[in-house]
Order: sequence, then structure tokens, then C-alpha cells
Amino acid sequence: MQIQSVWDEANRLKGCLAGQKTLTSRRHGDTDEYADSGNLLDVTDQFLSDEAGILQSKAFRVMRDKTQVFTFTSNPLIRTRLSHVMEVVACSIMTSEMLGLNTSLVRAAAAGHDIGHVPFGHQGEAWLAKAMGRPFCHEHMGVITAQRIERRGRGLNLTFHTLEAMMRHSGNTAREGMSQEAWVLRHADKFAYIFHDYNDIVNRVRYPVRQELVDLVNSFGQNQRQRTSTAIAGLVIESAELGRVSFEQSDLGRSFLKLRGMMYELYPAVTQQDVNGSLGPVLDSLQRLKIGEPFMILALMTDSDVRILKNATMIDMPAFNLTTVSEMFPYLAEIGQVDLCDPGLDW
Repeated sequence: MQIQSVWDEANRLKGCLAGQKTLTSRRHGDTDEYADSGNLLDVTDQFLSDEAGILQSKAFRVMRDKTQVFTFTSNPLIRTRLSHVMEVVACSIMTSEMLGLNTSLVRAAAAGHDIGHVPFGHQGEAWLAKAMGRPFCHEHMGVITAQRIERRGRGLNLTFHTLEAMMRHSGNTAREGMSQEAWVLRHADKFAYIFHDYNDIVNRVRYPVRQELVDLVNSFGQNQRQRTSTAIAGLVIESAELGRVSFEQSDLGRSFLKLRGMMYELYPAVTQQDVNGSLGPVLDSLQRLKIGEPFMILALMTDSDVRILKNATMIDMPAFNLTTVSEMFPYLAEIGQVDLCDPGLDW
């Protein structure tokens, strides 16, 4: 099928899943105890209220200083975790609108889906999980941050459906029965990072890649906007046929899965860094100083926070006071023990 015909067919099927649109959700904090932890005004659309809360959070703000693929790049066009998130928001909006789902819910979940990332991206996450000896993952950490850490420990008071979509956007966290909007986010996240990471790796870092990968990427279009649109259109066509959000059974869906597999073979070659040499000394110092739960503090740090400490003559309190996380120390101590592997969504 030619690209233009894929777009045309998707436009014809616009709104195909409107009957499965999520209309409402619930909050854990509907009582007066939590009244000041979310938005104080009565916004009619509860999911837009969620999005507003996420956009005003510390966790959202600091993503501009967290790794997407490349750390400490001097080129401002290369994606950070924050610019990645904004592209996921864009992909999610377009996908949801084409399917006829709840775009406000998708926007909120997309904005918050990566607030649980630690310094140095997925390499930092893998290192932290190994250091903890537990299955730590950013999908759970994002929900924990939203519920237990933001607003000085009171949380953002987000709806269940926003939190669930955030938690199930990646890895093996998907489950039957989750909203169709949550499935949209899982796919939109992949559409965004596969095509924009390729863009950064090939066009900005100029890393040499196999011609097979180039040809496969170009089969979706000649630029990033076309490629993303083709993937979204393919998802709409397959979803209309199956009656649920899906993009893995059609020829185009299988091509995208193959592309994703080839990108995952490429990532280790372009993300080599001494994560242990950076995070190890910081964790050791946190454990020695006893200023709070070491793993939680480290997980909340930015790339630059770690670099400040790594380059410090001595990793002590004056050095920690130069980091973004230092202003959180007083209330992090008040929060007490938080299980960084339990998202606490059983309500």
C-alpha cells in the first residue's frame, strides 16, 4: 500500500473507536485531606485538570535536564527527555483524535508518562535496579512521584486512568481491560522515540547505520512528520478492523516492529557511558551522609546534578546543596520510607 493511500484510508476511518472513549475516572484524594494537592479551581474536564497539574510539577520541569539518548549534548536540537515527552504528546493527540478517543486523557498521561526517569536514561535505570537488587522501573517511579513525592509529599491527586496509562506505557506493564487511551500512549511513545531517535542518531550525531535500516525508515516517509503520520494511519486502519487499538498484525505494523527491533540493536552502540563511575560515588555519599533515602534522592536527580557531584572536590553537604534535589531534602525526610517499586494503584 502506498503512503498516500494509507493516509487516505485512515482519514476515511476517522472516529472508528469513538464508542470506546473513556468518559470519566476517579481520584484517590476526593476528601478534604487532599483538597490542596491538586488544582484548586473546579475545571470541568478532569483530565485537563490532570494535565495542568503535571505541567506545573517539579518532575515535569526537570526532564529538560535528563537523557533521552545522548547525555550532555551541545546541540540543542538533540532531544532531551522533556522534548521527547512533548513529541509523545503530539503523537498521542493525533492518534486519539483519529480514533475518536478521549484526547484530554491521552494528553495528560503523555505529559506525565516519563516523569519517573532517573539520570542517564535507561542505562541509569538499569544501574539503579541492579544497585537496589529489585525490579525498579521508571513506569512505576512516575506514578510514585505523582502520588507520593510531588506537592511536598501530598501528590498531584491525578485520576486513576491518567496514572494507569502513565504506568502501563512501556515494558511488560500492559494488561487486558486498561483503557484504549492507555494503549494509544503505548504506541505513540514508540512512534515518537523510534523516529526522533533515528533522526538524532543519523542526522545530528551522524552515526553510520546499515542501509537496511535507512530503507526501512524511509518506507514510512521521507521526513519525520511523514513517518509518524504513516505509523499513526496504519494504527488507525488496523484498530478499525480489530475494534481495539492495535498495530502489530498488519504488514505495516509488522514493519514497524522490525524497525523497532533494529533500533534496539543500535542503541547500545550510541549510548556508551560510564554510568557506574558517575552514579556509584553519589550513591555511596548519600548512604554515608544519611540525609534521606539514598535511592529515592538519586532517582530524583538530574544529569547535571550527578555531574556537579562527580566533579566536586568532595561529595558533601555543600556539594549536594548545589543540586536541584537539595530543596526537597526537608520534606523528603518527612515523607519517610517509600517503596520505589510499588506504584500503589490498588485503590
